[in-house]
Amino acid sequence: MIIDCHTHMGKGMILEFWWAIEIPPELVIQLEEKAGVDKAVIFPVHYPPELYDLANKEVFEAVRKYPDKLIPFAKVAASHPKATEYLRSAIEELGVKGLKLHSSEGYLTRGIMDLLQEHDLPLLIHTDERKGPLELVPLLKAYPDVKVIIAHLGSPSNYYHQLQAMYLAERFDNVYLDTSVGSDIHENLRLAVERAGVDRILFGSDAPVYHPAVERRKIELLELNKKDEAKISGENLKRVLKLA
Repeated sequence: MIIDCHTHMGKGMILEFWWAIEIPPELVIQLEEKAGVDKAVIFPVHYPPELYDLANKEVFEAVRKYPDKLIPFAKVAASHPKATEYLRSAIEELGVKGLKLHSSEGYLTRGIMDLLQEHDLPLLIHTDERKGPLELVPLLKAYPDVKVIIAHLGSPSNYYHQLQAMYLAERFDNVYLDTSVGSDIHENLRLAVERAGVDRILFGSDAPVYHPAVERRKIELLELNKKDEAKISGENLKRVLKLA
């Protein structure tokens, strides 16, 4: 099974960059089908912090409509005073399978991490583009049992931040690397597989702005054996999310 670990839906409320567009879940599904992808993890685009509760419910409705195609992750802004409350609601009432978070929207709290640990759910995090993935070291030491997926191999374009992410994956057993967009530095994608190992790499696309077929092709160009390519393309994520 091929699973995309990084896609977006919803109405971009913040009028900055590409996420100002409105993304219906059907668009994501259409792209994934063209790319030969079976399922996709999906979560909201950027919303004002106080609207993530509503956005998570929109994701829930999309997954209820397309349960065989979509896997729900919640999204919160950690800086918001109700972030932990929003996450608890998403876990207990909406049945999300993980959390997506941007460091730029506030850094993680013990309340959020305790919830993820209690429910054995992974964190997918886009680390601060100014600081890089090494900002995660205190969190990784404090919560070694929470699986942490670093988005974009550590950065969509920063070579050195990607090296930081690889270092963390080597040092901490609970760190995984998501290939979405970060695979544009293709030599670092190859290096990530060598350093972190195939069991810690997860295929992602950042759809719909980036086409999953293009991101899949970058994995194929590594010319791995079929077993290792299958791990990256979906088997690793099935294990992380405990999917049948």
